[in-house]
Amino acid sequence: MKRISMLCLLGLLAMASAVWAQANSATANFAIDITDRAHVALEPKQADKALAGHAETKDGIELSAAGHELYLAARYNDAEVTYRRALQAFGAESSLDRVVTTENLGVALRAQGRLVEAQELLEQSLFEIRQLTGADSLYTAQALANLAALYWSSGKLAKAEATALDADSVFNLFPEERNSERANNQQVLASVYLGQRRYPDAINILRAVLETGGERAAVTAYGKLAVAALGMGDTAQAEKYARRGVDLARRVLPQTHPGRAAVLNNLAQTCRFAGNYPEAEKLYREAIAIWETALGMSHPDVGRGLMNLAAFYHERGREVGAEQLYLRAGAILEEVEPVLALVIRNELADVLRAQQRYTESGKLARATLSQMEGAMRPEDPRLIRARMNWANLLRETRMSSAAAKVK
Repeated sequence: MKRISMLCLLGLLAMASAVWAQANSATANFAIDITDRAHVALEPKQADKALAGHAETKDGIELSAAGHELYLAARYNDAEVTYRRALQAFGAESSLDRVVTTENLGVALRAQGRLVEAQELLEQSLFEIRQLTGADSLYTAQALANLAALYWSSGKLAKAEATALDADSVFNLFPEERNSERANNQQVLASVYLGQRRYPDAINILRAVLETGGERAAVTAYGKLAVAALGMGDTAQAEKYARRGVDLARRVLPQTHPGRAAVLNNLAQTCRFAGNYPEAEKLYREAIAIWETALGMSHPDVGRGLMNLAAFYHERGREVGAEQLYLRAGAILEEVEPVLALVIRNELADVLRAQQRYTESGKLARATLSQMEGAMRPEDPRLIRARMNWANLLRETRMSSAAAKVK
């Protein structure tokens, strides 16, 4: 019986983010876990209040509000352009309205997968917001939450956890305010716990989000709960969560919203583990099409979706298609997620092994395994999987004694 390979559940989201999940007795598999992208620093109505009396910034306020609406519609490129126009309207003088717009620009860049640019803007915005409003303001809480989401998207789980916990402590000073933003921050923290395979901790947070976070937050929460259930080996429960997320997404999100793609991908994963292969492939393709339409052909979320489909093809013995998908996914993720790109190349080596292209497979597997050993902890499931791939190659090339020594 062919092994189920362990590949990308992402995250929006895409890691953006990948989260490893264990399913049945097979080797683990990635499931997309993407934080809700409707994670913006300041609502337009709040901006109007905060900036009232500054007539000279009227154009900036209106443009910033327009950028917010574009962001919520998942038109991230248009939101970026509009936020930049708002910054020009505000002028060079430092003020809360200008800093908040800069923060929102950073969030829009994160949504486009431009993580290095986004990190610079979000870190600087947090510094300035603290100076302008204090360490315990709601503005600071939201800036921390946005930065935590960025760290999570970049795979910096320790920094994401610490920053999200800081944000949560400030949000707790205002228990009756900003519930949706608080829920988004809690989902960042849940994403971190999923990445660390702390599934019960993630589940506790996500169940609370379902009660307080609203329908958009619930879409993402159901997707993450599906990841947690897969990680704990409960495929049936994972499918229930994923279907709830898909049903809700189709009701509350635009047709091409990336959050919709994330829950479709997670449902594809659960269908795959349940042996419902035709539906799984259909859902994978639907998710990828949404990401390509909403985010562009070279967005990291597209790369992760392609990685999932490639793993599915490899598992089903469709090696030519798997090879092409892995090549495309690796090209997309090489710059933004080099460790994940290593995983992809190692999986590609296993595809080459399955095609009996042993010389090519050996060179690629040896190189990627060495790099992964330098970049990952010994218990990392991706590294364990890579060593299994290497042992299989050695066995097939009649080097059984060497294969037996692989740990």
